[in-house]
Amino acid sequence: MAMITQQNVQLKQVSRGNYLMRNVLKYNMVFNEGSKGDAAYILTEGKIEISGTVEGRKKVFAILKPISIFGEMALFLEDGVRTATAIALEDSKVIVVTRDDLDEFMRKSPKVIASIITVLVGRLKSTTRKAMKVPSVGLGVVRILDLFSACGKLELKYDPTIKTLAETFVTTPDRIERYVRELADQDLLAVGRDVNDTRIIRIRERDMLAAVMQQQE
Repeated sequence: MAMITQQNVQLKQVSRGNYLMRNVLKYNMVFNEGSKGDAAYILTEGKIEISGTVEGRKKVFAILKPISIFGEMALFLEDGVRTATAIALEDSKVIVVTRDDLDEFMRKSPKVIASIITVLVGRLKSTTRKAMKVPSVGLGVVRILDLFSACGKLELKYDPTIKTLAETFVTTPDRIERYVRELADQDLLAVGRDVNDTRIIRIRERDMLAAVMQQQE
């Protein structure tokens, strides 16, 4: 395997917007398990291996091809510690997406980001289960609801939402419901019923993540 060096990694401006394109040579590391992370990545060219340590052994979670999003756990978890390692299996290109980038992109392209949310939630579910690690559940729930809010999706069906969040964070529905009740007590969301008498979660705070973080200060 080739040596992994900073000199092998190049950064350049993407032609549109303020996003950075990172060129990663074959066998070079994009990020390492346990390191601090503050960005996600969109693979546009090449192939990326996602792996982690499970019971003391390397476990390959996925082999990604374009177009794929990875490293998104850093945008959801409170401590931002990487739960997996990403290595290029061939010369690759990735777009670097920070939290600020994601928020800006959501404001400009709400229809596109709606489909990205589905990918992120699915990856959260898969990565968490395979790595057998439970992230910061409360903040993770807030972050996902915040993404839906940013897309203008302010009403969610209660039962499917609770079930999906419980599966995503490998926890019980009761625990998710407890977080939802706490958010309702803070008037950040409300639990009620729609015109069809279906139980729903109604997001009341457009910038829920910022509101929660401010309350914790």
